[in-house]
Amino acid sequence: MRMRGTSEVIEKPELQVLMNVLGEMRVSYPLYGLELLRAKPTERGYRVNVTVGRNEFNSRVPDYLANELPTYTDFYESFISSGIIRYDNIGEFLQNLELYERLKKGVAFAPDTNIFYHRFISSCRALDGYQIVVAEGVKKEIEDAMNYKYRNRQLEEIGREVQNGSLLREFSNRRTKKSRKAAYIALKEFERLKPRIIIAEDVKEPAHNNDERIVKSLKRYDRMTPTLLVFLTADIAVTDVAEMEGLEYFLFRYPREKLGKHDVTAYQLRTLLFNLAAVFGVIEINRALIFGEFGGKGGLNELKVVFPAENRTYHEFKFHLKLSRKLMEIMKG
Repeated sequence: MRMRGTSEVIEKPELQVLMNVLGEMRVSYPLYGLELLRAKPTERGYRVNVTVGRNEFNSRVPDYLANELPTYTDFYESFISSGIIRYDNIGEFLQNLELYERLKKGVAFAPDTNIFYHRFISSCRALDGYQIVVAEGVKKEIEDAMNYKYRNRQLEEIGREVQNGSLLREFSNRRTKKSRKAAYIALKEFERLKPRIIIAEDVKEPAHNNDERIVKSLKRYDRMTPTLLVFLTADIAVTDVAEMEGLEYFLFRYPREKLGKHDVTAYQLRTLLFNLAAVFGVIEINRALIFGEFGGKGGLNELKVVFPAENRTYHEFKFHLKLSRKLMEIMKG
């Protein structure tokens, strides 16, 4: 697959322009030559039909490259971080939330690192308006994970194991999969919540590991404020530490729902496509390549769309994109 064609750098919301132009969509991962899903417009949004299974997906991933090439777990978690798949015990959490709301002293929530990667708080409307307390150790875990870039030798090695290896040129000296997930999913979630985030500083006392440091810093914050602080996590291991420190917590159960047919909103599909492009690095929608990582990328929200040469869809997309941007300028002005 050659990169010749016409390209356009867009922001995440502008994916909707492309979705409107394309109508029915087939989404694939060009490095595996594998179709991932199909999406069809409906009266209320889109019907998504997942067309790949776990075994078929993971059979394309050499074991020694599983940390770098997308796995089925990465695919599944993109559905979680877009709000399409929810935690198994979300109903129990919403019931608890009603109880928390009755407390006279109020309540604030402290997300663990995994909650940022699942983008749970921004996709849970019931949590709108609540104060969010972030342990300094959680913020540091996300920031540390962002500092990994490809070496040319790595890209050459990956290129020998995949289809359309020429597409990897876009990733030269750019973020690895781990770093992309941290920057374009977790950090993006942090930035969205930033207006209502308070940072709980690290404790100075000794801690065996980062989990213990996170819990201790949150417990100290909890003692210093009148509100109840509830630690939110999807990691059962850290709950033992929370129990020992006497920190209120809620443990989310990882979803068991199978991917299949899903009725989603336009926003959820837009977010899913963005998250897939971000985590996978590149996806293909119909015949257009969508790069979540590319040379010259400047913002967390940016994508690069590459159309084949002399493509009619590009001209239609470009027309509507210009119109959309002009309307936005008028509204801002």
